Amino acid sequence: MSNLNELWNQRVANPEALGEGEKKLWNEIEPIINELLEELKANGKIEISFTRDEKQQLDNVLDNLTQTGKSLTLLFSLFKDAENSKKFGDVTSEFGFKENNWINLLIETIVFHSILNTEIFKLTLLLHLKDVDPKVSRFNSTMARFAPIAWSKLKPYVYSNFRNSLAHGTWALENKQVVLYEDAELIAYERLDLADLFIKSKDQNVLFICLVNVLAEKNTAKFFT
Repeated sequence: MSNLNELWNQRVANPEALGEGEKKLWNEIEPIINELLEELKANGKIEISFTRDEKQQLDNVLDNLTQTGKSLTLLFSLFKDAENSKKFGDVTSEFGFKENNWINLLIETIVFHSILNTEIFKLTLLLHLKDVDPKVSRFNSTMARFAPIAWSKLKPYVYSNFRNSLAHGTWALENKQVVLYEDAELIAYERLDLADLFIKSKDQNVLFICLVNVLAEKNTAKFFT
């Protein structure tokens, strides 16, 4: 993609601005993502040409993640300052929005943002491939087939069980925790405080942003030619 750097310019975070935990995660996954792309290229699966429409459509999809991220930041800002939070609550309570409504909306936005990060990571990578199944739902099997070595290393960083619980609605709020279930038997396999939920969501955001940066660097290095 000839203008990949321009396409991502407003979305690629500076790795140096990440927190310590995020930097550690970045340093772990960056070489694996590079290895994954190299393995895919060696197997003849890297796409080297993109239409203007494909670029625009991807940009439109990515805007969902951008806007959700902005909404999440705004919601968090409402709870950072107790006085400001009270003022906001007093005003919105007149319209039926009370503190518990805003807390639930915050959690729901984190959930949606988490799902988007994981799914758009998959979609973005698939878009840069050719002669593979384009279905995002088949992402894991596609990676296992065409880049088995690198995918076995990256797979633990793509929180599939976490994403599935959130996307399938197999989660609940219980005693100020988010409880995750694997299936309709509703047997809990993980309980997350709000902070833990946010951290897992951030991990998937780092995964996506790292992919974007690697793709931009690869583009500069003429990897897609």
